[in-house]
Amino acid sequence: MGRIAEVLINIAAKGINKPFSYLLPDEFGFLSVGWRVLVPFGPRQLEGFVMNVTAGDTSGLKPIFDVLDSSVWFNDNMLKTAEWISDYYLCTLAEAMRLFIPGKSGIKAQTHYRIHEAVDAPQVIAHLSAKADFQRQLFEYLKGNGPTNITVLKKKFGPHSLPALQQLLRKKLIVADYTATARLRAKYKSVVELAISPDAAAIAAARLSGKPAQLRLFFALLAKGSLEHSDLAQIKASRATVKALVQAGIAVIRQVQVIRNTYNEKQSVPANITLTAEQQQAVAKISSAIKSQRFHSFLLHGITGSGKTQVYIEAVALVRQNNRQAIVLVPEIALTSQIVFRFRSRFGDDVVVIHSKLSAGERADAWQRLHYQQAGIVIGARSAIFAPLFDIGIIIIDEEHEFTYKQEETPRYHTLAVAMTRARMADAIVVMGSATPSVETYYNALQHKHTLLPMINRINHSALPQVQVVDMREELRAGRRSVLSAPLKELLNETFSRQEQAIILLNRRGYSTFVLCRECGHVMRCPHCSTSLVYHAAGNYLRCHYCQWTEQVPDVCPACRSRYIRYFGTGTQKLEEEFRQQWPYIRMIRMDQDTTGKKMSHHKILAAFAKGSYDVLLGTQMVAKGHDIDNVTAVGIISADTALNLPDFRAAEQTFDLLTQAAGRAGRGIKPGRVVVQTYNPDHYAVQTGAMQDYLSFYKTEISYRHDLGYPPFGQLIKFTIVSSDENISCRQAALTAEELRSGLDDLPNIEIIGPFKAPIAKINDMYRMQLLIKSPGMDIVKTRLNHMDIVSRSNIIIDVDPVNVM
Repeated sequence: MGRIAEVLINIAAKGINKPFSYLLPDEFGFLSVGWRVLVPFGPRQLEGFVMNVTAGDTSGLKPIFDVLDSSVWFNDNMLKTAEWISDYYLCTLAEAMRLFIPGKSGIKAQTHYRIHEAVDAPQVIAHLSAKADFQRQLFEYLKGNGPTNITVLKKKFGPHSLPALQQLLRKKLIVADYTATARLRAKYKSVVELAISPDAAAIAAARLSGKPAQLRLFFALLAKGSLEHSDLAQIKASRATVKALVQAGIAVIRQVQVIRNTYNEKQSVPANITLTAEQQQAVAKISSAIKSQRFHSFLLHGITGSGKTQVYIEAVALVRQNNRQAIVLVPEIALTSQIVFRFRSRFGDDVVVIHSKLSAGERADAWQRLHYQQAGIVIGARSAIFAPLFDIGIIIIDEEHEFTYKQEETPRYHTLAVAMTRARMADAIVVMGSATPSVETYYNALQHKHTLLPMINRINHSALPQVQVVDMREELRAGRRSVLSAPLKELLNETFSRQEQAIILLNRRGYSTFVLCRECGHVMRCPHCSTSLVYHAAGNYLRCHYCQWTEQVPDVCPACRSRYIRYFGTGTQKLEEEFRQQWPYIRMIRMDQDTTGKKMSHHKILAAFAKGSYDVLLGTQMVAKGHDIDNVTAVGIISADTALNLPDFRAAEQTFDLLTQAAGRAGRGIKPGRVVVQTYNPDHYAVQTGAMQDYLSFYKTEISYRHDLGYPPFGQLIKFTIVSSDENISCRQAALTAEELRSGLDDLPNIEIIGPFKAPIAKINDMYRMQLLIKSPGMDIVKTRLNHMDIVSRSNIIIDVDPVNVM
């Protein structure tokens, strides 16, 4: 009898959804549920999660190879949340648990190939046939260079090296050695410290008499306690001087961990802020729930500029006073810097930031500080909801309506649902804030599932901006074909004359939407996706915004060899060019995915614009929310109705949100704001109510449509996407899946199965896509049936529970 650990392997494979048994060696006898370990799995070493420890017969079991952390990683809240994610979103438990690990894995695996020791290399080379010439080349290379990893082999021999290596492995001519090491290692630096007490300073100084260099170093250590390399250089202390003090027992060299943190700049302490009456009322209700230490959820429905962030800060302050931890979520990296500045001004180094633009080392250090409770507040985008906190007191979801809170790869979780689950298990509270709450969230607030906290006034009593809707059809009839309408040009001229700033929103990027041959009508399309390529002037190339394929702009049409190639549509680069032609003296900065790829790009662009270094901020959706700049008095919204043309039941909601949020950037200070909305659908209710910033009117119209059609919040959806590299196979498999669903769910009431149909983007990255939808008032029984039908474990089916779009 021995001890057995049940270990769940951290691998993204639908077919592996059970723990495996391993021998628990005596040296790892301390392991319990929640530890991360390194285990042998086939020929490889993989990361695993300990799910149970039992006693039993250990004969034939492989032992656990190593332990990855110095303490248990998964606490009870994290484990139970992962189990809920697995059940609700129909993914494996390993896929759910991976979400709680920075980088989704704690190890870095490498494969080295070498010649089998029992093989006669010269004889093998002589007998490899002409058909296996490529195999011979690989074999000879391994003979001459010894064990080599796959990266080196691919670089030298190209992408076909892996199949050839597999052939050599099958012939048992070579061996693959698999090794795994910790992916993220702590960073350390050397510091020199005093090794004696201050009481012995006088005696030490006397010993160093006549040694000026050592004496200078000693007094510097006495003054500062410890010195880094830069400090030693400043006082001109050589290595020999340091070594002499160490040998004398006066100093010691120690390794200390460096916490990598982009957001470590010092922040000024804010002056005392007087809360408005609405803020005070909101804080009072939230504070009462915090003190009760019971789960409660709030919807802070505040118009743009009403001071929601300050309410968040006051709530987090109370949570921290009670020694509980806080998660603050923002929908996009572009908003992170601003809210981090506000929170660090109040809470200093107690704030940790997590988002995808941080380096791997920074993310690991942030996770470590939270895991070891060295900080109590985490701010970040979607993934921050999985921060390893042990006592969550509050979760704040700013701009809760944003669709970026939905993960678009497996497991396809929604951050709000995960937040509710973690908070409920921790007896914590959730505060959702938005000027345009999602239809489902507002409906649930009216049904008293959340407490509604309205904030209808801006904090400085400034008025909402005046909004003018421009019918672009009338512009065309008047012969004005510029992407900038006459009213928008007039507004910008007035704004620039007063030395005020403007934000221009265009919900596209690149230079042109597509490139077309005027001779034959051929559109330059992505060879891997069923979508057109977008022209980018910077670099003069075409790019697919789905698979990131790029190619140079052709000189002639690839279909008819004509030179009559024309660019259609308008992207941010093209709009920037038109601005410079209209106002050559204006300073403009662009913010879209092309200009924000580098680390901290969003922060630098917004900081420069807020400082007044630029007159116009031009960009995509990321310029539409969260920014609070007093001198911005004008906002122009180009192609406001783009989303209305999408085949999605949320199209109107997306349009309303974008208009309201973008318009809310104007007039945040004492100066009045004005907005011009350009549209080809001026009479649509989303455009009309968005222009008036009238959420209630929009909600009443939208909720009636949702009710009639049975869409959320009156029904739930599950989307199935069947993928294959062969279009005919994807169609057949989709039809078979639809038959299975109909026969397996036919006896359930109020179930509607829609499809199969081609996805609006029918091919992405060489994979053809067919879709099915299940619509039902409730999905619990449906999910149970799906698990029994084994559909969820099929590798060619992508399942999206509660999709935010049906594209």
